[in-house]
Amino acid sequence: MKLAELCTAYPSSCDAPALAHPGRALPLELRAKLRMQRGWLQASLDSNIQRSANRSGLGLRPYTAGDSLRALSARHLFLQEELLTRTDVSPGRFHVSVLVHCYGNMEFRSAQASASKMQAAWAVAGLLENLHNQQAQKVEIVALRGRNLGEALLQQAARLRRSHFCYVITDMLFDPTSVSASTEELSAALKHVRMARGMVVVVRDAWESPDITSSEILRSGDTIAFAAPNTNPGNTPQDGQDFHGGLAYLENINTQLRQLERELNMRNWNSMWLTPEHEVSDVSKNLTTRLAALRICS
Repeated sequence: MKLAELCTAYPSSCDAPALAHPGRALPLELRAKLRMQRGWLQASLDSNIQRSANRSGLGLRPYTAGDSLRALSARHLFLQEELLTRTDVSPGRFHVSVLVHCYGNMEFRSAQASASKMQAAWAVAGLLENLHNQQAQKVEIVALRGRNLGEALLQQAARLRRSHFCYVITDMLFDPTSVSASTEELSAALKHVRMARGMVVVVRDAWESPDITSSEILRSGDTIAFAAPNTNPGNTPQDGQDFHGGLAYLENINTQLRQLERELNMRNWNSMWLTPEHEVSDVSKNLTTRLAALRICS
C-alpha cells in the first residue's frame, strides 16, 4: 500500500481545521501491521538506563503469586530475568508532539501525483499517532500556521519543552531565497526551543524528490514549488537566486537535504524524506530505524 492511498481521508488545503486525531483514519489492517513494530519503537525511545516501562506509560511492580501470566512483562523477563507485573496503562508519562507545517506550498501537487504534500503530511502524522498510542504514550498533534516555520516553532516553545520527543513535518521549501536558508532557520528555532530529541520528516512531491532525474524535469511542464523551471539551467547555484525549478533544482534538493541531516545530527535529531508514492511499510520501517539510531547515539 502506498502512502497516497491513505491521503484521500485527509484535507488538501492548508487552511483546513487541524486534525486532533489523524490516526483514526487509518484502516484496521494497517493498524494491525503497525502494532507488530511497536517493540522497535519502545526500544528506541526508552532512555531509562534500567529500561523501565514507566516512560512508556506502563506501571510495574514485582510479581506476586496469583498475578495473571498475561500481565507479566516479557520484555523485562528476557532482558533482565526479572518477574514484573504490569499494573496499569496511563497515557501521558511519555509525551510526544507532532508538528505539521500548514502553509501554501504544502498544497502543491504535480499533474502526475495523486495526493498533495499537505495530505501526505497528515497521513504521516496519523502513522506516528498510531505507533505511539500503541505504546500508551500521549500524542499531541499541532498545526503550525504560516510560512515562517521558525516563528511558529518559537510560539510553541513552552508546550514543546514539556515533550519528551518531537516530530516536525514540513517540506523544507518555505524560504526560497537560498539553498541553506530553510535549514538554518529551522536549526536556529530548534536551538531556542531546546528540544533535546526529535526528528524532521521532509514531505516532498514526486517532482521535488532526490529521485527525480534531469530528463524528467526537462519533459515536465509542471511548476515546481515557488517558481517555474529555470530558463538557464547551466548556471551554478548561488545564494540569493531562485532554486525551486529546472535543473538547478536537482542540486538544490540534494544540497538542502544533506545539510539538514548534518545540522540535525549535531543536535541529536534525525531526518528523513518521503513522497506520497512511497510504500507505507517502507515509511514505517524507516521511522523505526532512524528512531533506533537516535537511541544508539543518545
